[in-house]
Amino acid sequence: MNINKFKNKRGFTLIELLIVIAIIGILAAIAIPTYLSYVNRAKDSEASTNLGAIFTDETAFNATNSIYISAGAASTFPALGTNPPAAGTAPTATHPFYATGATYNVDDAPFACTAVGAGGLTANGGTPITNGVAGTAYAAGAAKGGFGDLGFYPKGTLYFYYGVEATAANTAVPAVGAPITQPADAACNTGYLAEAETNFTGSNIQAYAINDFSSKPNLIYGTAY
Repeated sequence: MNINKFKNKRGFTLIELLIVIAIIGILAAIAIPTYLSYVNRAKDSEASTNLGAIFTDETAFNATNSIYISAGAASTFPALGTNPPAAGTAPTATHPFYATGATYNVDDAPFACTAVGAGGLTANGGTPITNGVAGTAYAAGAAKGGFGDLGFYPKGTLYFYYGVEATAANTAVPAVGAPITQPADAACNTGYLAEAETNFTGSNIQAYAINDFSSKPNLIYGTAY
């Protein structure tokens, strides 16, 4: 073996290693924020997708029953604080649409309202659903499930919380910064406002809204990713 040929071999110098490390650092500084931006945009798209589904479900419900229905028995809005949120605000937790073990009620058609506005659906009986499994029919007059009646039941883990408030027809989407309140469940009216709210990063309280007149969700506070 010719040992002499290895004597002229040398490794990287300290300067070369520092240059490589600097290049990797620069690439990471560019790539990581870009990646996080894509991740947040993907999470952000959930609101538009689900509010669009609520618009479709409410339109179908109205076509059959000549009325819109509010829904607030699931996915309760948490207390998110002020907008913008205070420093160190904890992110809202990811969650299923209905909490594990929660029971909600799906009414039997035909649907009818006791009164427009504060009135709810008439007691037609229905079925309690726990963890997605139907149980024994409940008695007339039991609590109504607006989301169940709409057929809106998103699966998997969610980043946003949802509610639908029955309002007068073509009620304007709330102004930017307007507070969101949890709607009464299964009230009826000639229009509706559907809302989605989250703070999944801990530093950006977001709220989107849609109504019976516009099928495109509007950002009413926070910053879109």
